Amino acid sequence: MTASQPIRRRSGVAAARRTATALRAIHDEEVLMWELFWQSSRVAVDRTGPLAWAPSLDRPRLTGSHLPVPGDVSASNTS
Repeated sequence: MTASQPIRRRSGVAAARRTATALRAIHDEEVLMWELFWQSSRVAVDRTGPLAWAPSLDRPRLTGSHLPVPGDVSASNTS
């Protein structure tokens, strides 16, 4: 046996740990990318109809418009 064998084993373990750490970081970035892509495709743009909360990248957003009121009350009071 030579004295260099334990050093190789230790360096191999260190390389395996670095590789595992790098793969974990790449995986986490990919998961984040797909989550943001999924969230960004769910935002309603120019929605017509009643008010509703739509998810967006920064926070939920209120979309839609107020429902029309049948027989405007303010118009009947002015005549």
